[in-house]
Amino acid sequence: MTNKNFNVKTGIKTGNITLDANTGNANLGNIKSTGVVSAVDLTLSGNLKSNLIPNSNGVLSLGSATKTFKELYLSNILNIGNQTITANDITGELTLSGNLVVANAEIATLDVDVINVNTITVNNELVINSTTDSISTTTGSIVTAGGVGVEKDLTVGGNINLATSSNVNPKGAINYNGSTDSIDFKFK
Repeated sequence: MTNKNFNVKTGIKTGNITLDANTGNANLGNIKSTGVVSAVDLTLSGNLKSNLIPNSNGVLSLGSATKTFKELYLSNILNIGNQTITANDITGELTLSGNLVVANAEIATLDVDVINVNTITVNNELVINSTTDSISTTTGSIVTAGGVGVEKDLTVGGNINLATSSNVNPKGAINYNGSTDSIDFKFK
């Protein structure tokens, strides 16, 4: 049996359809169609040369819970609702617009060098595992250029070191002396 070409006048504007006698496949060439085109399994062997735009806003899905795509490659911007995620190929930075909310998730490891944010809200407890001691206003597990406001109790296990803003090295210290059950004031 030989391959057969045929043309359909309604709906197809250009191109041709070839029915492959050996495989039973229909091969489409340069087809422009109006209306609904339906296929059970669709394989594209060439490149997509136009935008892929759904006919409704916020209704259609790309993949499903049981039929997911393996990887998604984008050049730089991902728009999700009113938020954007932007990647910078030159600097390697990933920027999120708006707020990032992580709900009901346990993050075992978050390995990043620098995070720049305006506000972080922690609803339960913030645990910092660094044991870096503070020997100046620019060292320690937590370093801030501003003040610290504490609404409730503050418990300090070591010295409270005193320095001025122009003098980063402490000039005095306050600590609790357990052997004499007293508070000691030290000046350097």
